[in-house]
Amino acid sequence: MPEYDPLADLYDLEYDHDYDLPFWLSVAARERAPIVEWGAGTGRLSEPLSEARFEVTAVEVSGEMVRRGREKGGGVEWVCGDMRDVRLGRRYGLAICAFNSFLCLTSPEAALAFLRNAHAHLSPYGLLGIEVSAFSPEELSGPPGGPQLRHDLTRELPRGVLERFSASSYDAASQLLSMRLFYELYDASGTLESKRAHGLEIRVTSRDELSLMLRLAGFSLEGVYGGFEGEPFTAESGHLVVLARPCGREPAAPGGGASG
Repeated sequence: MPEYDPLADLYDLEYDHDYDLPFWLSVAARERAPIVEWGAGTGRLSEPLSEARFEVTAVEVSGEMVRRGREKGGGVEWVCGDMRDVRLGRRYGLAICAFNSFLCLTSPEAALAFLRNAHAHLSPYGLLGIEVSAFSPEELSGPPGGPQLRHDLTRELPRGVLERFSASSYDAASQLLSMRLFYELYDASGTLESKRAHGLEIRVTSRDELSLMLRLAGFSLEGVYGGFEGEPFTAESGHLVVLARPCGREPAAPGGGASG
């Protein structure tokens, strides 16, 4: 997936949020085991997990993302590889696939290949956590007349401003959401320094489809949440968070809640 390389220099600027970090720190503290993050980007989660004294392996398909993650230093072990078939040579107690990394697998076959690979890398009582966006029908239906340009974000930088716009379209038959992203970088005086466009495609999944794929890959569900406080998943939820363990393995001890 080399299409992610051109976005590596913008990743930390675009995705500077940490509202999900307490949840994953709480899960990691409960599991108390080595962690692998699948689709780690430049380490938005892996780095703080490592700083919290967890042993972390970060797997990312984009070589440029991996390079930038390594430049941050710290104790994360970085691996450039495809999460569908990379072999890490060890097992982990906790596997995290967060922030729509799972949606970057654009076919059911690719998603199942990843889940089976994640299963093969879990220790006897391991836990897999997946978090994706829960899109509403309104978000996917699009405006009348076809895709329209919308403003997504503004990021204040030390020496200027980054603006991002996008246009997207959704194909219900394939469940593919195609996006065209437009970036504009301005200097401190407001002068446009550079601009670029980039196309991305993700495959939207539902709670029931993800649950079924997990079962097909040999997992049993431990929890399904609609956010990072352990709240129930509903039609209004903006996130879908699923925790699962390989079938036949014991669940966590009572009282070890996963909410952050």
